[in-house]
Amino acid sequence: MPSLILSAREHPSQILEKSPLSESEFRSQYAQAMKKFKDAYQNIECRAECQSLFDDPNDPSRHKRYVYSEHVLAKGNSIVAVQDYATETPLGGIYSNELVCATPDYAFELDKTRPGNPYLLTSMTHISTAHLRTRLRIIMGHHKDWYLYAAGSLDGCLFEEIIEKPSFSVTKIERFPPRKEESAELVALDFQVTDDPWAISSGHIVFAPDRNWAVLEYEYRCDYSATDYSTYSGKNFFSSDQKHEIPVPEKCEHEEIHYHADMLPISEKYSANLSDFFLGTVNDSVFRLSHYGLPDSPLAAHPPEKNKLMQWFLIGNGILLALIVLYVIVQRFRTVQTQENL
Repeated sequence: MPSLILSAREHPSQILEKSPLSESEFRSQYAQAMKKFKDAYQNIECRAECQSLFDDPNDPSRHKRYVYSEHVLAKGNSIVAVQDYATETPLGGIYSNELVCATPDYAFELDKTRPGNPYLLTSMTHISTAHLRTRLRIIMGHHKDWYLYAAGSLDGCLFEEIIEKPSFSVTKIERFPPRKEESAELVALDFQVTDDPWAISSGHIVFAPDRNWAVLEYEYRCDYSATDYSTYSGKNFFSSDQKHEIPVPEKCEHEEIHYHADMLPISEKYSANLSDFFLGTVNDSVFRLSHYGLPDSPLAAHPPEKNKLMQWFLIGNGILLALIVLYVIVQRFRTVQTQENL
């Protein structure tokens, strides 16, 4: 993968005369930073002015540009993102407002055809496993909250989750001097992942250790097949102000390029300018349908999958027992008939 981001390996003369940073040292410091990060982000909200651009040179009719404002609220492991599209760029040419909510138990999406109209429930999913919960969190929150967690993530995927993958390995880690917009040394890390169900194969990240190890730049690659793959890259800019020693994102940029056999690359670009960062202002009600004028009844949990499996297990055993009893009765009847015929 061609590197899009400055790496210390390209400028060995600039590497600080300091002891090398070991992987165990990095993991220890990063774990402490992420604990501080998550503790501060237990209850947080912000607003942002966003743009997205979708470009498919294989089909010019699919060229789309969206301009929208966004309000993101997160509490614990729950998050909701409310998007209001500019009048000239409604989502899909239809929706003026979109709302996505994901919690540990359920996720839903709401839409409005016009700003003054009531919300319509467009999808509802109940979450039963940790894997589905994490996957759904990324799918439904994708490009709607990734900048809120910019300091600790790659495109919304928390790096602490990537680093814990069994097949994750660090291929290079190094310090390098600060650039003109930074006041302290930076750390660059290259990694690989094999046998990943989400297809992440390799990546490169630039951290700012003095900003609680915030992610300044990143790129990573996902391989889906021998000919199909995608590259993801981004830059984060942080305010000089911090909240609870956590850097506050000010601007985020993100780009995806998708490669397919016999097709020109398809690209997606996103940017967000953030404002109104608040801590401790989010109420639990924002994760309920009733907060948006709809009944909460669809949020009722479905029977857990394990209960369904147990039900089928009991039913199967009941049928098997009945067949065994029937077989015994038939065999006894045949025995009696045979004895009577002798």
